[in-house]
Amino acid sequence: MKPLVTANIEILRPYKPGKPIEETEREYGVRNPVKLASNENPLGTSPRAVEAARAACRDINLYPDGGCYYLKEKLAKHLVQYNVEPHNLIIGNGSHEIIEFIIRTFVAPDENVVTGEPSFMVYRLASLAHNREEIAVPLKKDLTYDLEAIAQAVNEKTKVIFLANPNNPTGRVFYVDEFEAFLAAVREDVIICLDEAYAEYLEDPNVPNGLNYAPYRHRLVVVRTFSKIYGLAGLRIGYGISSKELINYMDRVRPPFNINSIAQAAAIAALDDIDHIQRSRENNRKGRAFLEKELTRMGVKWYPSQANFILLDFERPAEPIYHALLYKGFITRPVGNYGLHSCLRVTIGTESQNKGFIKALEDILNEIGYITSKR
Repeated sequence: MKPLVTANIEILRPYKPGKPIEETEREYGVRNPVKLASNENPLGTSPRAVEAARAACRDINLYPDGGCYYLKEKLAKHLVQYNVEPHNLIIGNGSHEIIEFIIRTFVAPDENVVTGEPSFMVYRLASLAHNREEIAVPLKKDLTYDLEAIAQAVNEKTKVIFLANPNNPTGRVFYVDEFEAFLAAVREDVIICLDEAYAEYLEDPNVPNGLNYAPYRHRLVVVRTFSKIYGLAGLRIGYGISSKELINYMDRVRPPFNINSIAQAAAIAALDDIDHIQRSRENNRKGRAFLEKELTRMGVKWYPSQANFILLDFERPAEPIYHALLYKGFITRPVGNYGLHSCLRVTIGTESQNKGFIKALEDILNEIGYITSKR
């Protein structure tokens, strides 16, 4: 009897998201837990986007605009300083779908993709789902990408390189000089996907903005999302920016009506809510500084981040600490599936959420007699 599925599907395991609030309430007996697991915007969604979404509900008996005409026009104006035109844009059901488009469209069965490890799990899952070889290059000891080693890992069968900047789950970044040396070392026919899901939180001018390089690198795809600072994670909408040629090919594999009308309307409105974006960025800046200070005081190792989360390293198995936090009503993200068994990823919350998390964590660490070499 023939196998029911191919070998690559047999070993594939579903993406495991952050623990849902309702599940935590049910399993751990806590009420109104604070979710700091999925890097969502703790300030919520732009009020303008919410109102636009409500208005769009009046017409949900109609199919959405399959080409996302008005959203592309809006995004092109939003990115006008980078000479982005509507034909340089493709809209996806979250940035995840853009990654799928890239592999489905460009990577042949005998070709491979290259990325760092650990990095965003979807690169591996999408490659495996399409039975494409993935070459994973270990991060450096400080959990930054080893761009030189990634460039050296490229072989004659390499079609795509995936890079996240900032990287998830580490929050680490690479800088302009590193990226430009990397671009010079990688042959022009390799597609480079620069995943900038947290771009709106970046404030360091030494971190490269992929849109500055798109005009000069024909096979560069910059991927961004409305799920993070814009607060539209529940509507699943992201976008890719690239050359007209690459966008045209990806559009051929895009499912019809892949972006619902409510998501399109909310995204258009969210781009205009500058106040919400600025407040979100400021909350993140202050919250990150607070957490860094308190974690240092407590002797907990953390990695510098330029995203809206911080990776904590307890230098011992983190799973018991994760469960203890759940009982105290705080949902964080264990990252053992990334090989980081001593770490938890924690989203930066509101001021009260951050203070509550630190209090809960400190109580737990005191209860277990947590001691590090730093204390």
